[in-house]
Amino acid sequence: MRRLLTRSVHVLPLVWLACAGTAGAATPQRIVSLAPSVTEVLFAVGLGPRVVGVTSYCRFPPAVLALPKVGGYLTPSYETLVALHPDLVVTLPEHADVEPRIAALHIAQLRVDHRSIDGVLRSMTSLGRYGGVEAEASRAVAALRGELNGTERLSAGRVRPAVLLVLGRSADDFRRLYAAGPGSFHDDLISYSGGRNVLTSGAVAYPALSAEGVLRLDPDVIVELAGGKSDAPTLRKEWNALPSLRAVRTGRVFVFTDEFLSVPGPRLVRFTATLARLLFPTPREEARR
Repeated sequence: MRRLLTRSVHVLPLVWLACAGTAGAATPQRIVSLAPSVTEVLFAVGLGPRVVGVTSYCRFPPAVLALPKVGGYLTPSYETLVALHPDLVVTLPEHADVEPRIAALHIAQLRVDHRSIDGVLRSMTSLGRYGGVEAEASRAVAALRGELNGTERLSAGRVRPAVLLVLGRSADDFRRLYAAGPGSFHDDLISYSGGRNVLTSGAVAYPALSAEGVLRLDPDVIVELAGGKSDAPTLRKEWNALPSLRAVRTGRVFVFTDEFLSVPGPRLVRFTATLARLLFPTPREEARR
């Protein structure tokens, strides 16, 4: 299993400052986040009190619900942004089309990359340093690293099961499913949890599969992340429509409906521990299934 913070799979730099001369600027006091995962990281490293604006999709921690909204994830309101008088806007690589317009407003920007678990940890360190809260950020990163190291110890020396991680599908008939491919954040979840992705082609991060395609793959474990849905037991039972799948026969289909499962932030990093316990249950846990 990979060692922590050793892989670098993305060529884009972690940090990108849009305004010339901002590298030596004063510590930011009014921060706007343009993504739910960024918001979560800002609060995790102790910068929450300085966040003055978030997107309409930011819902965690609960304190952000009362903050001004600057619009959608990729469609911020620039008028609202200016009215908040931020001295820093934090973006992701997905905001490449938005960043030039913010730069034209002479607002400093910091780009972080949340397309991998390592990227989330690096962003926590970077934001902590840039915001002058290095100690708190270091503690938050160390806690997450400790949890990831714990999953590594749990799976050490054991056979890595083939895992299919599903993030969406058509109801009941399984005509189309969307799964995590190599190089995606959710592929990191599989790897750090001690599994191996049953998908091996990295051409598409989240490829579409048919029921026939899933049957051919025949994974040892199926994990469905249905964030926002409310009836995990019913979703789990629907997999019985594919009884020849090894994961269905052995009772190793797991469904989760927590909303954070679509947000590549610290909570999703911690989810590796949950997956690891499913992939490598204790004898007592195995007997309860």
